[in-house]
Amino acid sequence: MQQFEVVVDFGGIVVFDDKGLQAYFGHIAEGDNLYTRFTTSDDGDKVVEQGIVIPIIGVNDSIYRVLVRMDGEPSAVPDELIVVRNAWFPLRVTGRLIIADLAVFLEWYPEEGWQRIDVPHGCYAAAVNGFRKVENNVVVDFGFEIVLTQADALPAMTAQLQQNMQVLELPG
Repeated sequence: MQQFEVVVDFGGIVVFDDKGLQAYFGHIAEGDNLYTRFTTSDDGDKVVEQGIVIPIIGVNDSIYRVLVRMDGEPSAVPDELIVVRNAWFPLRVTGRLIIADLAVFLEWYPEEGWQRIDVPHGCYAAAVNGFRKVENNVVVDFGFEIVLTQADALPAMTAQLQQNMQVLELPG
């Protein structure tokens, strides 16, 4: 299991294959706004369906704890703390698997704000579980667990892009 601290200041977290993203666009120049390309065309849906990007969007700006594990590894998150599940995202790792704030797609600067997730190249089905721990009506721990299941081929996407992934709201 790997653990990351992701500072979110643009409403989301992205996991992406850097080589796959470069191959999809052919060339990405420094400063390019990929976010606009993704939201004003079908490129956003395509990079997710092709296993290049996993978006965790529509979340509050904060510092999130993100755990990444293979499905055979035990979870560090008790099941009762999981408040939202979104599965399955296709994922194809051909280069480096990166986790970052969604803001990295606003202005493309390779390496800036990137954290590498160490996983072998190949195809995976990825589940995203959002968790939070509340004590005395205060959220004291929160974040996401990404569970990777190896696959022989790129799996079909069954995750929902419009899924509410908010973990900071108190249950009401």
